[in-house]
Amino acid sequence: MSGPTEAGFLTFIRDIMQIDNTILPDDNWAISFSYNYSINICLPLIGSIPQIPENFLYSTAVYNLAADTLLTYAIDQPGQDYFARYQQQYKLKALVPGVVERAQDESTSTDLFVPDFFKDMTLQNLQNLKTIYGRTYMQIAQSFGNLSLLNIA
Repeated sequence: MSGPTEAGFLTFIRDIMQIDNTILPDDNWAISFSYNYSINICLPLIGSIPQIPENFLYSTAVYNLAADTLLTYAIDQPGQDYFARYQQQYKLKALVPGVVERAQDESTSTDLFVPDFFKDMTLQNLQNLKTIYGRTYMQIAQSFGNLSLLNIA
């Protein structure tokens, strides 16, 4: 593996995401859009560290960010509702400007510790937390430092 490619992302879509070509044809604009967005946003520093196989972690970060982008922006083929259902289920089109710090009702109370890194998250970072692919990307990217200081999505 020499690094991420659009063909590699298509394989990721088919094998990892389990989205077949009846739901998302190979030539759908959302594949190129998601890959190109991801390759331009993903932190290049990830690819600069020695990795075996070569660029495994960087490719993983790019493909997961691209998958998160695909699920957020893809439009269903006529007669399909795969992406619409996914977007609705995970509220991918809804604004979530932060995380819950405290919730209570008459009989229960819950406090969640909000780590400092949440305070530096952009709206895009919060959006990435909605899917498993976005969270995987964020996990990799955050291992390189504070996201706001690194100026990444």
